[in-house]
Amino acid sequence: MNPPDQTVARLRDAYVGTPFGASLEYVLAQDHASRLVALQSAVDFACNQLEQHKHKKQGADKKGLSEDEITLQICEMLNSGGFQAAHDDDTGGHCDIVVKGRDLFLWLAEAKKHDGYHWLDKGFQQLSTRYSTGTIGQDHGEVLVYCYTKDAKNMLSKWREELQARNVNLKTTDSSTGNALMFHSTHKHASSGLDFHVRHKAIALYWDPKDK
Repeated sequence: MNPPDQTVARLRDAYVGTPFGASLEYVLAQDHASRLVALQSAVDFACNQLEQHKHKKQGADKKGLSEDEITLQICEMLNSGGFQAAHDDDTGGHCDIVVKGRDLFLWLAEAKKHDGYHWLDKGFQQLSTRYSTGTIGQDHGEVLVYCYTKDAKNMLSKWREELQARNVNLKTTDSSTGNALMFHSTHKHASSGLDFHVRHKAIALYWDPKDK
């Protein structure tokens, strides 16, 4: 029989780059940084499922499902992967997505349908000043933007400009993976005094086929 560590290594290699691989990495994570990477990967897989099936997410009026309807689907996918995810959990208020983990790990996300940049900034302010603690292991969050309009990349670029204009002493950086539908922001958390890191992610849900 193989030693346990070799078995785990083989599992990691076999499932790297998959939803199960993200869940496995989260379970095995020994620090907050590793938990965060695994969770963000799982969120990416969940959002990609929405994008792949965006033709089923339009709603009866063709204007898209509600924020809550989409967010619940993300939470359900995360929970199916073994993450402790809750929608509308009371964490300083009713946060859209709350994920709790070992060693006081806490990750929060605010989800907004793109309906103007003031609405997106409201989500950012809720995440940054209402729901988050900004303490160790609780200093990362996310703004998820459900984009039912054309050109999600252009929308996110404009949101980045608006975010910087509306929030002084905030810095933004490109995604380390080169994904143009994501960027990161960092600012000093008013409560903890530590840096608070937010990943801003666009979910491209526009669907208007021209084959008919």
